[in-house]
Amino acid sequence: MGRCAQHAECGDRRWSHRQGEQDVGLVASEAIVDLGAFAHNVRHLRSVVRPAELMVVLKANAYGHGVAETGAAAVAAGARWLGVLDIDSALRLRESGIDPGIRIMAWQYLPDQRFDRAVQADIDLGVSTITELEAVAAAAGAAPARIHLKIDTGLMRNGATADDWPALVVAARELQARRRVAIVGIWTHLAEASEDADSAAVDRFVAAVDVAAGLGVTFEFRHLAASSAGFRRDDVRFDMVRMGGHTWGIPSFDGVTASDMGLIPVMTLRSEVTAVKGDLAEVPLGYADGVPVRAAGLLDVAIRGRRRRIRSVGIDYVVIEDSADVAVGDEVTLFGSGAAGEQTVREWGDLTQTLGDEIVTRISSRVARRYVGDANST
Repeated sequence: MGRCAQHAECGDRRWSHRQGEQDVGLVASEAIVDLGAFAHNVRHLRSVVRPAELMVVLKANAYGHGVAETGAAAVAAGARWLGVLDIDSALRLRESGIDPGIRIMAWQYLPDQRFDRAVQADIDLGVSTITELEAVAAAAGAAPARIHLKIDTGLMRNGATADDWPALVVAARELQARRRVAIVGIWTHLAEASEDADSAAVDRFVAAVDVAAGLGVTFEFRHLAASSAGFRRDDVRFDMVRMGGHTWGIPSFDGVTASDMGLIPVMTLRSEVTAVKGDLAEVPLGYADGVPVRAAGLLDVAIRGRRRRIRSVGIDYVVIEDSADVAVGDEVTLFGSGAAGEQTVREWGDLTQTLGDEIVTRISSRVARRYVGDANST
């Protein structure tokens, strides 16, 4: 075998590279998204939060899973609300064929954001300030723009402060009387820093609802809880719960598996061995593809039914230890459901001191997504 011409890192080592490939760094790597598992999770979580509605949160391209494909699967599983953070993603969802009867909500905007297309596409819009409120109202046409007023209950991200809240409510009430807006909801985000902090935030949320009621404004949907609080605390569910990470089968509680929660991990990251030298194997996924540099010496992959440690991580490859019995072309599972002994996304997150949500979201567009499973099966 000749010297590897494709990886300067190989130095004078001799690698058994697969022949005829133009870009070894992109051979046969894929993120497999199980839409059947995702639909199962959505149905299960709907049953957990019932009678509250479940908003399936698909921000950041559905945490790397693909917003259009998983949006359709969520609707097939019975979801009536989808959340996507930004207007472009909301429009992409609507244009992918999501029926207007399914509510789509966006809530983060550029300073000079235009709302015309969002209002025309019947997107629900989160509103934190009078400036945003007026811009949304100006975009309304024959039908009023649907809005959710946001109160900041302590996360300090966006939302009106308690001091600014009455003025925002009054301005929205006046625009609603003129049919420029329809006030649909009140909402906030929990910091989930501690039970006591969350309970204090809930108290501030309830106080904001009461202030609005005193000003003549009521809400069809009150929502503040996300995956963690929404799963474990029925007192914070109100009319709707927004869930992201749990819908992907990624538990948010220490010492708890997806199976313990009745969930199934949705994404499996798979590749193949492209080079072997002695007891080391090379796999064409690196930190450009989303594999954490911290994986070296901490994380395992599964080859031939056995876990093997990642020795090093490059920009477009990882080197795997203990691979004397491995051959070029062998399938490699980096993470998955754990059913075949491989590590899960939650394990990857724990071992690299981050969230499982971050692991799946950072899998780059260089890695092909392949969709399997039937979202309509029960």
